[in-house]
Amino acid sequence: MFRSRPDAPLIETVLVEDGRIRRFDHHLVRLRRSGAAPRQVTAVRALAGTWLRTAVRPTVVRFDVAAKTAVASRARTPGPADPVRLAVVPGFDPADETREQKRAERGWAEAAEALARDAGADEPLLASAAGLVGETSRASLFVVDAAGSILTPPVRGILPGVTRAWALDAAGATEHALTVAELGEVRAAFLTTAGRGVVPVAAIDGHALGTDDRVAELAAAWRALR
Repeated sequence: MFRSRPDAPLIETVLVEDGRIRRFDHHLVRLRRSGAAPRQVTAVRALAGTWLRTAVRPTVVRFDVAAKTAVASRARTPGPADPVRLAVVPGFDPADETREQKRAERGWAEAAEALARDAGADEPLLASAAGLVGETSRASLFVVDAAGSILTPPVRGILPGVTRAWALDAAGATEHALTVAELGEVRAAFLTTAGRGVVPVAAIDGHALGTDDRVAELAAAWRALR
């Protein structure tokens, strides 16, 4: 099992779009709770202001926060919010608290993504040796079960996503220790991520999923956030 180094630099990723960063204060709170110093959080806020003034198109900005260097930022083009295919791969450990902080060391994610590509999927869905489902390498997972309830794995060994927290309330979702076996009964699913918003899941391990009107409604609500 690959574990992140607790001394690896912290990162925070946001989408700059139309002069706004959705739930930016929540990103700063997470950064502070992960161990960033107040002066570093202030520096991130100042850099974000520069991006807000200068970005002319949607831009995903990553802030790198290390102990002995100045806060830095880098930009990339956002990925599409098109439906994705997931493949269940090993790599989730509910006891690994280092995964509850967003850090620059991404070897675990790259390894999982390679396994997913080999399986013909777009993204990996991490699972534990005991069959518990966690998250993808870049997003939080929500599923619609056979009864129509929206469920998401609890934050134990996974990142407390800012968009996840919003969707948990907005969708009336429930935290549930989801298992790989239960995935076979899932009617629909979606991912949440700051860079892409609400992303429908088309299939898990080759099993095609249906649609749910609430997913599209949630995606529209996220796009409207200021």
